[in-house]
Amino acid sequence: MPNTYATLASEIFANEFESQTGFASHSQISGWLATNLGQLNTLLHKDFGGDDLDREASGIFKDMYMSSYYKKAHRNALRGVLVDGGVLSISDVDYKIAFTNRNEVAKVYKSAYQDLDKSINEAAYRYSMYEYNPKQIDGYETTLSGFC
Repeated sequence: MPNTYATLASEIFANEFESQTGFASHSQISGWLATNLGQLNTLLHKDFGGDDLDREASGIFKDMYMSSYYKKAHRNALRGVLVDGGVLSISDVDYKIAFTNRNEVAKVYKSAYQDLDKSINEAAYRYSMYEYNPKQIDGYETTLSGFC
């Protein structure tokens, strides 16, 4: 059975970054996943070991990685360190080079991670709600069940 972190990292690398190493490498993604499993466990109130993630938890974990990536990109944009150097467009005809406004880029990254964080929290709530099993049942219904 392949390593869950490697599988998730491959999916993120291929689907989110289109396998372009200029953004993140497969090993960086896999390392982040291995390091931050505790965050997923805390969020979902679980004790995953890494190889026992179900489909829903894997989806939430991937979103957590992307949120972290966008938070880091947001900080870098505010500092003026952009992944692509900040070049918006280059034109050969009129020799025009346009640069992005780092505040606007930062706003886009901030919006992206805030949307993901909202989605993660909603998904975690649904996951916990449907996975939750009460440890004790007490109430009117339980007292009648003994008489039927």
